[in-house]
Amino acid sequence: MSVVKRARPVSPQSYLFLGVRMVIHIPGERTDNLLSLIEGFMPPGGDNGLHVHLYEDESMYLISGELEVTIGNLQFTMRPGESYFAPRNMPHRIRNVGATEARTLLIDTPGTFTGFIRQAGTLLTGPEIPQLPPPTAQEMSDLQLLSEQFGSHILVPPFREGTAEYKGKPPIYKRPVYKREQETYMFFGVPTVIHLAGIETGNEFSLLESFMAAGCDSGLHAHANEDECIYLLSGELEMTIGDRSFPLKAGSSCFVPRNAPHRLRNKKTKTARTMHLNTPATLDPFIRLAGIRIKSPGEVVSAYPSPAQIGPILLLSEEYDFHMLIPPGM
Repeated sequence: MSVVKRARPVSPQSYLFLGVRMVIHIPGERTDNLLSLIEGFMPPGGDNGLHVHLYEDESMYLISGELEVTIGNLQFTMRPGESYFAPRNMPHRIRNVGATEARTLLIDTPGTFTGFIRQAGTLLTGPEIPQLPPPTAQEMSDLQLLSEQFGSHILVPPFREGTAEYKGKPPIYKRPVYKREQETYMFFGVPTVIHLAGIETGNEFSLLESFMAAGCDSGLHAHANEDECIYLLSGELEMTIGDRSFPLKAGSSCFVPRNAPHRLRNKKTKTARTMHLNTPATLDPFIRLAGIRIKSPGEVVSAYPSPAQIGPILLLSEEYDFHMLIPPGM
């Protein structure tokens, strides 16, 4: 296990960045710069401008609100529960065209974007959001110079209309992805939604959502080849990593390095909604093979695999280096 990749809950830092409150849950340095996980709160009318990252892919999951998203020639309205993947060298833009704040989860691979936020943003030490005027021409010029140091280019500044010619091209094995519909499986008794699969991200990561009902238990397990970032959308879970257990509450996150035994248990009465970010993306093919396809997270099927089913599933899990150390409920 890397010295950098310590298994523990993360204390997030918040910044005001181009008018958006950005909460850095898992910074790049915690993952050896494989990825970063950031929560964003964009106010109505917010706009991050048309820009491009030369070295980073960007993905987003919308928790609440509504966004107008532009990725290359693709433009769409993004609603809660939907996600996108924008490969590096692809111009993109996000605007909040709704009447309420838009809450998002932002994933950057590799995880160098958090360094840019820290240098360009304003550290927030309390819940109050300072009301800052739009950046001046000089401030935008300074931001452009700083962004280029981090491999990003602002093509059209925020709150300005227009287009810009950009000759860069994304890698041939990556293309923009916008997901309206997702696959849902019953996986070890837990409804699990595949939002972004490895085949859509160049196998860099997969983005999953689980719905753990009261009494649900993931079992003690370890991923031999994957790191896992966990963010709790709602509810509360008991999280065990190695020999340490702690409560994971809504709005908090933790990072689980590969080979670290871990377990999630819902000891409360309400369903816990959890986002899972696994890198690299070898887990979603296993979920497809070992799970039961269902129409939605609310569909009722048998909770855990039967004794006759669990043996073959555990054998299959070893092929994907998913090691079940203590089965669920034991």
